[in-house]
Amino acid sequence: MAQNNAQPLSLAARKLQAEADAVLDQMFGYFTREEAPRQALDAQRRAA
Repeated sequence: MAQNNAQPLSLAARKLQAEADAVLDQMFGYFTREEAPRQALDAQRRAA
C-alpha cells in the first residue's frame, strides 16, 4: 500500500508524474484509435 506523506511533491516529481501520465494517455489513445479502423474495414468487407 502506498504511503501517504504529508510533504508536497517536488517540482521534479510533479514533472515526472506529468510525463508518465502523458505517456499513458498516448498509449491509451493508440490502442483505442487502433480499434476503430479495424471495425470500419470489417464493415466495408462485409458490405462488399
